[in-house]
Amino acid sequence: MTGNDEMSAAAWLARVDKVLKGADFDRALVSRTVEGVDILPLYSKAIGAARAVRAQLGRWTVTQRVDHPDAASANALAKADLEGGASALTLAFAGSAGARGFGVAADRLGDVLEGVAFDVVSLSLEHPPFAYEGAIEALSDLATRRGYDIGRLLIDCGVDPIGDMARTGTKPADAPIGPALGEFLRQLRGRGFASPVFRADGRIHHEAGSSDAQELAGVLASALSYLRWLEAAGFSLEDARGAISFLLVADADEFMTVAKFRALRRLWREVEAACGLGASPIQIAAETAWRMTTRRDPWVNLLRATTAAFSAAIGGADAITVLPFTAPLGLADAFARRMARNTQIVLSEESNLWRVADPAAGAGGFEALTNALVEQAWSLLQTIERAGGGFLRCSRAGRGRRRSRKSARSAPN
Repeated sequence: MTGNDEMSAAAWLARVDKVLKGADFDRALVSRTVEGVDILPLYSKAIGAARAVRAQLGRWTVTQRVDHPDAASANALAKADLEGGASALTLAFAGSAGARGFGVAADRLGDVLEGVAFDVVSLSLEHPPFAYEGAIEALSDLATRRGYDIGRLLIDCGVDPIGDMARTGTKPADAPIGPALGEFLRQLRGRGFASPVFRADGRIHHEAGSSDAQELAGVLASALSYLRWLEAAGFSLEDARGAISFLLVADADEFMTVAKFRALRRLWREVEAACGLGASPIQIAAETAWRMTTRRDPWVNLLRATTAAFSAAIGGADAITVLPFTAPLGLADAFARRMARNTQIVLSEESNLWRVADPAAGAGGFEALTNALVEQAWSLLQTIERAGGGFLRCSRAGRGRRRSRKSARSAPN
């Protein structure tokens, strides 16, 4: 055969059967995901596939976490990150889940961000459960004192009361839930905050053992709850959706991670259509998976994080955070942080992954996996909705935790 010869599927299967010598095709060549999706050894080209592209074409945002409890050390690390190629910082405050027992103090924010130009650096916030106002107010006051117009800054406030309730199993009386959510947004808009305020965060689901479809359904259910509450509080659906951002986890399963990020954009378009809204790009951040990291032989984490970052970039993430390879051992030093950001920079600038919008479009395997995740996540979302119209009721009943535990048990070792 020459490189230009074509072969029918039947002819290919006949040749494969000869090589297998009677062995079962499915057992030998077909693998299955936790969701029960078959991954075939060969796919044909997908014709007319929809493209899932990030909100802003071009390079994704290279994000670094700032979580050192000593303000001077946090500042030095943050400035080294920015000087070394990062373009965004995530401020993990003490008590937040992502700080992993460390974290910056809100009352030392001025010292932590000394010398950081707010107008050229994107900022994202991670709070202790239900404690949002202190850090947001501190950042607002700091920006005002330094002469910045809050409305022109890229600040993702990272408010996620639904995620906090799922994580802690509690609901404080003053939590911004239901009608209070609208008042909370009005206050921030009144201060000038124009970027997304609420975050539908997939980490709580992923770290609990959820499958990719369950993670997608969870973030969609959270976002839908925020939409409903804001609409009930008097916001238009157009304004409400602009107040929501998403965060998904990227792990070392390359194919499923690419499909997951692509699937979220398609699923959200379905939500927009059901709400009578036209399609509008959403902001999707990615963070490499905490649950795939290892304390023993942590150098392996470099390989896993590279695969995860590659997959998130191919899948269309707007911003990517690579956890330092020593994160399971405690606070990362300058070397581990440099490796984390350089992983992204090499993928972007040397591999040129940013130059093609949705490179997986039309690839039969990626399209099949994306379609399967869309169908499964939509079905799970409908189950959550039937449970009472929101993620919270399903979570209180324990259904979400049971499904996550079942997925974790069935995952391959």
